[in-house]
Amino acid sequence: MEQEVATLAMTGATTIVAAMATGAWENARNATVALYRRYVPAQQAAVEVQLDGSAGRVESAQDPERERERQLPRWQDDLEDFLQRNPEAAAELHALVDRIQQDLPGAQQSWAQTNIARDHGIVNAVQHGSQHNYYMDSSPPATARAEGSGETSE
Repeated sequence: MEQEVATLAMTGATTIVAAMATGAWENARNATVALYRRYVPAQQAAVEVQLDGSAGRVESAQDPERERERQLPRWQDDLEDFLQRNPEAAAELHALVDRIQQDLPGAQQSWAQTNIARDHGIVNAVQHGSQHNYYMDSSPPATARAEGSGETSE
């Protein structure tokens, strides 16, 4: 559950920050403020000020992409805290992300992908492209075979 919250917070932050200083910003801002208003009305004014401050920094920056990168951790932390306190808002934040991403100009659209391999697993992932695997070693490492059979791998 914790990983899901972190992933959604990162996706939400990336999407909201990507909308700053674009034609999608007004709708993204209003939707974000509305989300906070529903779950933490006392924080609405503070969120508006923070959103406007971040967007203003992006808009006035000589390098807007670099400024977006600087704003991203702040919004990721805020959204993660928000989701931990209001887990019932996860579906609504996910829908907000989908709406904003549809409004973003092509170059500003962003996607998040998390791939985790455990226990000698292998992950092959691709996003918006092709992957060609010509060889995959499917046998376990020599140390793993040796542990199970009583043999040593020396």
